[in-house]
Amino acid sequence: MFYEYEGSIHCHSRYSDGSGSLEEIINKATLAKLDFVILTDHDTLAPLFDGYEGWHDNLLLLVGQEISPKSGCHYLAFNLEKEIQGKERTDYQNLIDEVNELGGFGFIAHPYGAKKPPLLVRKGHLWTDWQVERYCGIEIWSYMVDWVNNVNFFTFIYYQVFPERAIKGPPSEALQKWDEIAQNRHIVGIGSTDAHALSFPFFRFIKFLPYEYLYCTIRTHVLLNKPLSKSSLHEDKREIYAALKAGNCFIAHDIIADSTGFLFSGNIGGVNDLVMGQETTFNQMAKLSVFVPYHAEIRLLRNGQIIQNIDAKKLHISINESGVYRVEVYLEGRPWIFSNPIFLRNS
Repeated sequence: MFYEYEGSIHCHSRYSDGSGSLEEIINKATLAKLDFVILTDHDTLAPLFDGYEGWHDNLLLLVGQEISPKSGCHYLAFNLEKEIQGKERTDYQNLIDEVNELGGFGFIAHPYGAKKPPLLVRKGHLWTDWQVERYCGIEIWSYMVDWVNNVNFFTFIYYQVFPERAIKGPPSEALQKWDEIAQNRHIVGIGSTDAHALSFPFFRFIKFLPYEYLYCTIRTHVLLNKPLSKSSLHEDKREIYAALKAGNCFIAHDIIADSTGFLFSGNIGGVNDLVMGQETTFNQMAKLSVFVPYHAEIRLLRNGQIIQNIDAKKLHISINESGVYRVEVYLEGRPWIFSNPIFLRNS
């Protein structure tokens, strides 16, 4: 039995380039019925030092940092108690090592970039150094990046009014890179909003993709072996971060439909219970199972290639090959759920 908690990752406030106060962000996330939010303001942990990290009624607010070199190679760092300044840095491996040495862990943010305002004709914020090691994973789907990359100067207002029509799913390059790296090492995929909720020029009362909207879109659901205590920040923070680091989580575009209850699991020899994110040696027949809360298109992938594609609520399949297995789910043709892999390695 798993305890499922859903949260929004990669959020900006007035402490960097977002429009919202912490009180507003907490209120909007609570109204969206999130269990947790991870704040990642650029190059600062000030909200942590100002005492905002913790439980706010039923919402757990955690404070990370988006380390933001001017080059555009950004890195989401979690579980830090010391700020890491990265604006002038290009030594990305040293930056990652520094996060790890301070007891943190991190994810490469928007690895394939986003169009730059105001003309929205070329991309920035691309990750360029894929020789780095020791990072936990990559941000495979960002609502803000997905939206911006499918908008141009002339369609901006239309897609502001109908934002869902611009959402296409994780970029194929990100999924391919995720699958490629997974062949050689454990790697976690996360989804995010990259929420800023900026005001329109001259119309400050209108917010560009406001918090209350984004918090209902792409969420990362974590699976825990026990419920959060809601009384010990240290313990609950450790549990959330351990699940993210292990990949015991999935990404869902919950504005389409509530994905609560989705599960990708398996066993080997009827003994070892496996859940997404786990890695084990494959030496005999394995069984994999998928459960989806609504009838949908379930795609099971091995090493990035689709090996099973059915319209159903459940999938049970016997596997006789090692590989990296993950699941994608599409609801009425729209990208909905992306699981983290189960890694079945050769001995």
